[in-house]
Amino acid sequence: MSLKEDIAKHKASLPLRYTQEWLQARFREFYATAEPELPPRFTAREWGMLGWGGKMMQRHLAFRSEGELQARLAREAPAHVYHSVAYYAHPSAGKMNEKQWQAADLIFDLDADHLPEMELLKQGKISFGALMEITRGQAVRLAEDFLLGDLGLALEDLQLVFSGGRGYHVHVRAPAVLELPSGARRELADYLTGRDADGERLLIDAGHVVDDGFRKKFKSDLRLPATDAPGWQGRVARYASAWLTEAQALPPDERLARLESLPGVGSKLAKRAQLDGTPQEVFDTLPRRAQTALRDAALIACAVHADEPVTGDLHRLIRLPGTLHGGTGLLARSVTLDELRDFDPYRQATALGDAPVKVQSAVRHPVAMGDVVALDPGEVAELPAAQGAYFMARGFATLEVEA
Repeated sequence: MSLKEDIAKHKASLPLRYTQEWLQARFREFYATAEPELPPRFTAREWGMLGWGGKMMQRHLAFRSEGELQARLAREAPAHVYHSVAYYAHPSAGKMNEKQWQAADLIFDLDADHLPEMELLKQGKISFGALMEITRGQAVRLAEDFLLGDLGLALEDLQLVFSGGRGYHVHVRAPAVLELPSGARRELADYLTGRDADGERLLIDAGHVVDDGFRKKFKSDLRLPATDAPGWQGRVARYASAWLTEAQALPPDERLARLESLPGVGSKLAKRAQLDGTPQEVFDTLPRRAQTALRDAALIACAVHADEPVTGDLHRLIRLPGTLHGGTGLLARSVTLDELRDFDPYRQATALGDAPVKVQSAVRHPVAMGDVVALDPGEVAELPAAQGAYFMARGFATLEVEA
């Protein structure tokens, strides 16, 4: 490399170095007074911290007191802070088999990257903010429908956390789940998706045997379960009932078009449908193909896509609530179920204040922080620190250093 090239490379690296230094300084200011949300039995957990500039993760840490942890955070201001989901007899041991596993919280990680709608984002059909809204809805559904509903857990056994990044973590600490093996945890993650559900049993077959004098045969007759039926049956029933109620409210031509929109249902089958009566009565008279299409649509619409390897990993490290996310500058924070229903992370998880900072866009396309603020390619903008930190931490912008 020539001297000229070396100087050019050095100049190009300066904005990145200054950006990182600015971010770490803001994190240090935050941790000087922060009080992270310590998990139960925190002295029995392994801790991990990731520094700035691509440094390797520090693992196998243990803390004897809250003050000891806070002092380290204030001193090092790491980019990321994690604790184990597991409880160990010797959490600081250097090898996993020496730690002596005792139990582990059940964890569900809902990340925008794992949603089917991620493909729509890649195709430019939805924004990242819209994808985050879908992820939030999944977290609500996981808590309400599956954990409190199907599994009968108590709300006090759940901790709902905005991850600080692209989704939400749900910690389950009911005594009944703490000693579940990895396989059982993975089965729970599978159950959320509905992919292993027996489609034939999600609807009620009220068929009967027909005897035509020569032979007997079973004539199937599919019916919709009650909307308060347990598990996936009730979920399918509620989805189908809501779908049909919406269809009944439409003008006649639009009703027909709505039925035709179901996979495998053409105009001929749609015209045979009777859309008068209760949703249950309407469903029971639909052509079979329309019935199964509604069932399959319910399986897609009601699924929750948690990261299965995270749920099944008994030794996983998870981000500590009350700490900052080095990839966004946002706060990983606990929320109540009511707060989660309309939670806006870009407004409610900022923690670095409003002091102005100048940033320069480092990408070739517009980028946005939800619907709070956006940057155009090449733009230099003065933003509140929390918003500037978001763009810089994500690599969308660098600190504007004035000569």
